[in-house]
Amino acid sequence: MDNEAPRTDDADAVPPNFATWPLGEVIRQSHTPTVLTNPSLPDNPIILVNEAFLSLTGYERDEVMGRNCRFLAGEETDVEVSGKIRLAVQESRPITATLLNHRKDGSRFWSELHISPILDETGTLVFFVGYQRDITWKVEADEALRDAHAEIGKRLAEREDLIREIQHRVRNNLQTIISLLHLERRRGDPAVRERVGVIARRVGVLGSIHEQLEAFGNWNTIDFGRHLRETSAAFANLFEDTVAIEVDADPFICDVQTAVSLGLITNELISAQLDLVSRGDASRRGEIRVVFRHREDAGVVELTVKIVGAGTIPRLVSDALQPSDIVDALVEGIGAELVLDGGETPTMMLVVPARNLMTER
Repeated sequence: MDNEAPRTDDADAVPPNFATWPLGEVIRQSHTPTVLTNPSLPDNPIILVNEAFLSLTGYERDEVMGRNCRFLAGEETDVEVSGKIRLAVQESRPITATLLNHRKDGSRFWSELHISPILDETGTLVFFVGYQRDITWKVEADEALRDAHAEIGKRLAEREDLIREIQHRVRNNLQTIISLLHLERRRGDPAVRERVGVIARRVGVLGSIHEQLEAFGNWNTIDFGRHLRETSAAFANLFEDTVAIEVDADPFICDVQTAVSLGLITNELISAQLDLVSRGDASRRGEIRVVFRHREDAGVVELTVKIVGAGTIPRLVSDALQPSDIVDALVEGIGAELVLDGGETPTMMLVVPARNLMTER
C-alpha cells in the first residue's frame, strides 16, 4: 500500500488505492455526518469530510481538513468519555460513545459517535472512519424525564409527609374520641352505656387501622389479617369474664377503604354474636371463633364468625342474627354476600370476591 501521506488541505487527498476510493465515494454521498482520518500522520488528522458533517457542525471544509476531531469538544465535554475514545484509537479498536460536542457558533449538540479502524489487505491500520448522529433530542428528552421523575419523587415525598402528619392527627383525634366515649359510658342508664360502648368499638376499628398505617409507614394499604387479630384482642379484653375470642386470620393486603369496610362489618358481626352469647348459659364462659381466609383458588375472601361452646343458645336468634343497616350498606358497598345460619352453632359468613378487595382494582 502507498503510505505517502496525503495532502491534508485537499478534500480529495486520499491515497490512490482500490479499497479507499470506493470508501471515499461512500463517505461523500452518505447522509450521516462522517470523517476519515489518517493515523499515520501527526495527531491523526481529518483527511476526508462529507457535507452532512459540515452541515451538522457549521464549519467550512477548509476549517476542518487537517485537524483532529477533538476541536469539536468544549469545556462541558466529558473528559472521561474523551479519554476512552483516545484509548480506543491508540489501541486501534472500534468504539461507540455519547459525547457532548460544540458547533462553530458555540451551540451544543449531543453526538452518538462510532469510530472504526480500517485495515488494509495485510491487516495494517490505514484509516479511522468516524460516524456521528445528532441525538440531542434524545438526551434532552432523557434529561427531562429524569427531571420529571425527580420532581415527582419530591412531590411524593412531600405528599407522604403530609399524609403522615394527617394520619398522626387522625389517630390522635380518634384516641381522644374513644377516651371521651369511655368516660361517657360511666354515666347514664345501662342502655345508654351499652349504646355508647358500641359506638366506641366502631371508632376503635378506625383507630386500629390508622395505628397500623402509622406503625408501618404505608399510608395506602394494611394487612387486614393483622388488623383483625388486633381488634379481636381488644374485644376479648373487654369481655374476658364472659367470652373468649379465638382468631385465625390469613394475611391479606388491602387498601384502607376496604379495610375500613371489612373492619366495621367484622365489628358488627362479633357484637351480634356477643349479644347471643349473653343470652346463653351464664354459668359457662362462651367462645366466639373468627376465621378469615383468602381462598386464592376460588377467588374469594371469607370471614366467618361463629359461637362455639357457649352452652345453650336461645333458639329464637333470628332477630340477633339480622344485620343492621350499617352492615347492609357496607356489605353492598364491597359486593359481598352475608350468609346467616342460626343452627346449633350460630354462624355468620361473609363471602367477598377477592377482586373487589385487591389494591389493584
